[in-house]
Amino acid sequence: MYALTVIFSVVTAALFAFVGVTKLTGAEQQVEAAEHFGIRWDGYRLIGVAELLGALGLLIGLGVVWLGVLAAACLLLLMAGALFVHHRSGDSPALMGPAAIAAVLALCTLIFRLIS
Repeated sequence: MYALTVIFSVVTAALFAFVGVTKLTGAEQQVEAAEHFGIRWDGYRLIGVAELLGALGLLIGLGVVWLGVLAAACLLLLMAGALFVHHRSGDSPALMGPAAIAAVLALCTLIFRLIS
């Protein structure tokens, strides 16, 4: 069971680290997303910081159990917020797909961390 915890933690951390970096570096797609959602760019970049910290928490959490659980739970809450913002913006389910996949990964990571 611990092997699945490690796999889900690393994959989830990689995903959130990648997306967080794209927000911090001002990738065009992220700038457009911030405008679409009506979120000021400075605030949207802070979401990238939260994603990077969550990814780091998952990796450090492989050795510090409570931190990994907390990081997975926080990333899940972050994605719940993302799905709400997508819904509020009138996005189609297809546009919500990446956030939904990230939420499922965070949820699976949290579950594996809790049962291992």
